[in-house]
Amino acid sequence: MVQRGFLAVAMVGLLSLGVGCAAESGGEGEEEPAESALALSALNNLTLNGTRLNGTQLNGVRFNGVRFNGVRFNGVSLSATTLVGTRATDGRRFQGPDFIGVDIDAVLDDLSTLTVRITDIVERGGLSYYTVKYNVGGGLWANICGEGLEAIPVRGTWDAATGDHSDDGSSFTFGCQGAAIGKCAEWGYNGWAPRAECNGTVCESRDLSYLHQACVRLVRADYCGDGVPHTRPGTAIDVWDALGIQTETEGSGMGLEAEWTVDGAACVRHTRWKGLGTSNPDRDYIMAHCPERWAGNDTRCGGGSSTFHKANGFATPLEQRRLLRNASFATNVSPL
Repeated sequence: MVQRGFLAVAMVGLLSLGVGCAAESGGEGEEEPAESALALSALNNLTLNGTRLNGTQLNGVRFNGVRFNGVRFNGVSLSATTLVGTRATDGRRFQGPDFIGVDIDAVLDDLSTLTVRITDIVERGGLSYYTVKYNVGGGLWANICGEGLEAIPVRGTWDAATGDHSDDGSSFTFGCQGAAIGKCAEWGYNGWAPRAECNGTVCESRDLSYLHQACVRLVRADYCGDGVPHTRPGTAIDVWDALGIQTETEGSGMGLEAEWTVDGAACVRHTRWKGLGTSNPDRDYIMAHCPERWAGNDTRCGGGSSTFHKANGFATPLEQRRLLRNASFATNVSPL
C-alpha cells in the first residue's frame, strides 16, 4: 500500500508512523498530520512519509501517574488502545471515555516531567483517539500533537536518539497522528491483536508489535537502525508486509527500496533520496555505518529466498525476520 509519514509519543516519546497519510509542511523535518484511516481510504491509500518519531518531546507516560482532581487511579493499563483502571478511593472501575479530564505524569526526553490532560476520547476504526493537552500558563492549554490532532496510546516507549523500543509494563506512548508511531498503529500493526500465520496445517500466533517496530524504522528510513532518518517530508512510498495486513500496490511505478526488521533495514536496494549528480549522502552513510546492509543491484534483496516469504521465514523468530518491504521512486533528488 502506498504510504507517507511518521511520529509517536509514549507519553514519552518522539515517534509515530503507520499506514497513514501526512502532507509535507514548510518546516525541515516536519510534516502535516496523517489523516484518519477512514479519510485515507478516499485518497487511494496514498500516504506521505517523514522523519518524525513523534509529535512532541514526551518520552513516555506513566501508568501509575494517573489522577483526577488529585485522586490517584490504581492498576491503570491499556486494553488495546483503551485506558482502564480503578479509582484509589472507592475501587470504582474506569475505562475509555471515563478518562476524559484526568491528569497524567509524562516524562520528557530530558527526563523531566510534565503533567498532561486528556480532554477528549473518540473511537474510530477499532482505535481510541485521545486529545491530550498541557498547560502553557495563563490559563492556556496546548495540544501535545498540534492543534486538531489526536494521539493513539501504544504500549512501551521509544528512545528519541536511537529509535529503540522498550516495554517494561510501566509506561506507554501517545503516538501522534502524522508521526511514525501513530501511523503504524493506524496501518494495522497493532501489538494488542495477534494475527495467525499458517504454513500448511501448522499455524502460529504472530505478535504484531514486531511489525509495528519495523514499521517505525521503515517510515523514517532508519536504514542502520541507529535512529538516524534518511527521508524527507512528503515522500511517497509503498509498504507491504509478510502477513498481508498491507499489500503491495500494483503499477505504482516504484522500485523495491528495502526489506525491514525491528533493527532497521536488512538490505537496501536504493535509498529513498539521493543528491545532485552522482552524489548520494544517504548511501554514503550506510556504507560508513552499516555497509553489510547495502545491497545495490543484488537481487537477493527482495528475492524469493528472503525470510519475508513464509516458505523461508515461518520458523524464523519475529525479532530476526524480514517483516516489511517498501518501494519508492529512485529518482528523488534532494539538493545538498
